[in-house]
Amino acid sequence: MIYEETYQYLLRNVSSTEFDTCLYALLHSDWDGVIQSPLHMMARGVGTTEKYLRQIIHKFTAPQGSLKKVFVPVHQGEDVLYKFNLGPASNLGYNRKTDRYCKKYRFFYSAAFKALTIHGKRLLLMGAFRMSVLKSEEVLFDYHEIVPDSSSPFTRQRLLDAVAAIHDALGHIVTISFASRAFSKKEVLVFTFTEGVLEEYKENRSERTLLRRTIFNSGYLGHINDSVCRELERVGKYIFRSFLQEATNISHDIQKELQKLARFIYSHSLKKFGQALPANKQLLLAPKQASAYLSKIMYNEALEQMVKYAHQSESIKSLLERDHFHRNISEKALRREVNDLEMDEHIEPILRKYHQADFIRHVLNDWCETWLISRVKTVTDEFRTEGKRKSTDDKRVAAEYMARIRNDTYGQLDRLLILLLQFGNHAVAPDVRYFPLTKKKETLQSYFAIQKERLDVLTISS
Repeated sequence: MIYEETYQYLLRNVSSTEFDTCLYALLHSDWDGVIQSPLHMMARGVGTTEKYLRQIIHKFTAPQGSLKKVFVPVHQGEDVLYKFNLGPASNLGYNRKTDRYCKKYRFFYSAAFKALTIHGKRLLLMGAFRMSVLKSEEVLFDYHEIVPDSSSPFTRQRLLDAVAAIHDALGHIVTISFASRAFSKKEVLVFTFTEGVLEEYKENRSERTLLRRTIFNSGYLGHINDSVCRELERVGKYIFRSFLQEATNISHDIQKELQKLARFIYSHSLKKFGQALPANKQLLLAPKQASAYLSKIMYNEALEQMVKYAHQSESIKSLLERDHFHRNISEKALRREVNDLEMDEHIEPILRKYHQADFIRHVLNDWCETWLISRVKTVTDEFRTEGKRKSTDDKRVAAEYMARIRNDTYGQLDRLLILLLQFGNHAVAPDVRYFPLTKKKETLQSYFAIQKERLDVLTISS
């Protein structure tokens, strides 16, 4: 999507080739906004040389006064890629109540559009943006919206030239005509797009390419068909969206950390999924089973990360409680006695780190609980569904399924407890170090006991 921020930037701050570079970036960015294309492919897609593209990238990655950097370098393995930094990273962060956007219409990527002057591109983008917002293939602008004053990039002549160029190159897509309002007699521009253009847009498949590449690099060399990819992506989107919802109205640092964490859990789980595929090829014939398999891997990864952040927050908390230690450091640095206010300033960065770790622990804990409850709830809900006959075998299968989830979860918690015992911070007291895990296990034991009782009392059909 071309969001409002990107739209405004394209109308005022770019050359013709820079305009095409931004459109290319939007079509080839993953959910984090990282452009998943090497330089030579990007140059070919934009329709320029690698040398000139490097100059554009240099401009986009450099500070531009009060404007944001358009590209931000991102290191992925040995490669340096670029994150497109204007607007939300993807439609995962889209708010339908507040965000206005333009779809990536097919004509934006045609040779005819690329050949237009910058004024032609800007004018056509204005029409397309309004078409997308209003969901109408006929839209109009008051003349003063396009040529408001002498500071506008458009003059009367530039506007006329742009209209003529658009008609010559893309007249089969849109016609632009001058008219006047019936009552005010004010001049308006009417854009009339060909019927069907509103739904002729390109879909960003970069995340799917990344998914297939991740699984391929994990050792599975076979093809993953689109139906399986869609189901796996659905699971990935769930954790991204869950974390994004939690990131509302919190610090930018925590938002970035949650987004990085969602990517890590999803990518690491895909690698494990790919490693398991050779022995589970039947999953490629059953997309829903494939997504359930990946979802279970992601749950285990999220649970492990929750334990890590819980341990990290407890470790930082134990450090914060060492007042004498902090006072000594502060006094050695300043070579004098310090008061409580100065002490608070000294530990402020550590306190922020603690709040970040503790907040993320809560997010991960809530996500894991929601995941587990939803899996168990499907079992009892199935028995409560009216009109479906249930047998003793159905009840036995349901009980075995619930027991399998319970035992898998306990096994994972026990494994993590052993890791804490071996590698945990020994400066933290053992009962404090193990408390998050032991408390969670106690809570889950109570939960599974209640769910088993509920299943036991549910009636079956004779």
